[in-house]
Amino acid sequence: MKKLIIFDLDGTLTNTSADICDNVNKTLVKFGYAPITLEETKRFVGNGARLLVERALKGAKCDNFEDCLNYYNNAYNYCGSPKTYVYDGMIDLMKELKINGYKLAVISNKPQAGTDEVYKKFFGSVKVDYVFGQREGIKIKPDKACVEFVLKEFGIDKKDALFIGDSDVDALTAINAKVDGISVLWGYRNKEELIKVGAVNFASTAEQLRNKIMEF
Repeated sequence: MKKLIIFDLDGTLTNTSADICDNVNKTLVKFGYAPITLEETKRFVGNGARLLVERALKGAKCDNFEDCLNYYNNAYNYCGSPKTYVYDGMIDLMKELKINGYKLAVISNKPQAGTDEVYKKFFGSVKVDYVFGQREGIKIKPDKACVEFVLKEFGIDKKDALFIGDSDVDALTAINAKVDGISVLWGYRNKEELIKVGAVNFASTAEQLRNKIMEF
């Protein structure tokens, strides 16, 4: 039995794509750029807000990029997530894991403020043990640093942790951190993309995910 289950947030626990898209487009229009589609948003997320905004600009020159990035962060972090929803079965699964003695953590490349806002709104009843968002001085996924930081906080060995995410970034994070991983198939990437980066364990529903977790 593992001791710690680490979850990605966007695309794994919650579908945040519509709110991200709305606030990216609010930012782009504010600064005079063309909006992007929801499908483009799903492709652009996963590597943090900076790369999201860079990708959304699609190569357009932006002399005031930092202002653009700050505007997006402030807009999204405190938007209230009106279009975001939790994927079926995930809250019940997390509660069951807690009852069964697992520690739970969330690691997101979303800035800490935005990560906290989504967690508080949707997962306050679960009482996750640690919520980690992008912060100064620690490299974001797929770098192993964020996972190692959380493991150190708990005093847990890599062999006792399991990382669950939906994206190529998440699969690579588990590989880079040398922890076991499970890729869920309801998020922003398809199975073929995940296999290409080395993912080997998959779940299509919360029930399948529960069973996979219990196998480790």
